[in-house]
Amino acid sequence: MSLTKLTANVNNIQALSDRPNTIDGLTSSQLKERYDRAGATIKEYLNEVLTEELDTAIATIPDTSSFVTTSDSRLTNSRQCNNSFDSWSTARTNLKISYGTTLPGSGDNGSIFLLYK
Repeated sequence: MSLTKLTANVNNIQALSDRPNTIDGLTSSQLKERYDRAGATIKEYLNEVLTEELDTAIATIPDTSSFVTTSDSRLTNSRQCNNSFDSWSTARTNLKISYGTTLPGSGDNGSIFLLYK
């Protein structure tokens, strides 16, 4: 999803002549309105366009809580998890962590390799 870009021209003051009251025929209140116009345009874009699109985009983000699996009993019982990894070598094996001075030719998906130089 792409967000709508602000394309309104906000160079309201730069477009005026050097003497807007006399040359452009602006009253002082009209000149003040020109100074505030860019801010009002940006505010309107933020409040009425951008935030609406973001709210819609956020509302369509899928709930990922159903993606979590608890088939590994170590994930549901923290004491059992700690007991399973009391030994560093057991933890290293269970977590698929290996190390060496040269890169291995292959590895399991999700394994970690520490390269020493």
